[in-house]
Amino acid sequence: MPFILFLKSFEVLLFEIMSWLVFYPRTMWRSVRHPQQMMKRAENELALPAAEQFRDLVSPPIFLLLTVIAATGIEVAVFGHSTLIDNGIGLAAMITDNTSVILFRLITFALLPIIAGVCALAMLRRPVDRDTLQPLFYAQCFVTPPVVLASSIAETLTRLPQTAANPPAALLFAAAMTFYIGVEATWFVREAKRSIVVGLIWAIATFAISVVVVGATVLLFSGE
Repeated sequence: MPFILFLKSFEVLLFEIMSWLVFYPRTMWRSVRHPQQMMKRAENELALPAAEQFRDLVSPPIFLLLTVIAATGIEVAVFGHSTLIDNGIGLAAMITDNTSVILFRLITFALLPIIAGVCALAMLRRPVDRDTLQPLFYAQCFVTPPVVLASSIAETLTRLPQTAANPPAALLFAAAMTFYIGVEATWFVREAKRSIVVGLIWAIATFAISVVVVGATVLLFSGE
């Protein structure tokens, strides 16, 4: 009986993992093409029973996790391992293999949606608690992965010895930043019903705070 239960659990797990091959590209495409709709959908889907949520997509937190794994996989494919593993000074000593690199990057990049969610609640003058923050966190987890993937690929390009890789890296960085700020500004305008100028200011402020916090976190673990 325990063996049968194990097989059933394995069956569900295997299908879930393999389904990501179908639903991950679809989720990425929709997040890039229709970010506002995806953010709204994330908030609406949380009101449904758990079994009915994100039936044709990857759930937002898993979407972020898979993107971090993909970005790390690209770096490993190009350089063999992450540079974070080489830095064994201070807190960097905690990062000893690719698994810990993925965990570190997941937590680091997850700072983007949590900071954006808190800033959104502050702008909307709503209380910050689990009930108000979770929908916004999930919504932000739909628009953060394209930024994570683009910026990670750009960072990998900058480490190549060929200088010809620098212009595409700069374009990717610029595209990621423009996409993120544009999506956030549009979202702020829609939710708060404010002018585009106010929305843009809030978006830039949110981006700046995120850069400072993420940058500080990376520095702590960089071994420098």
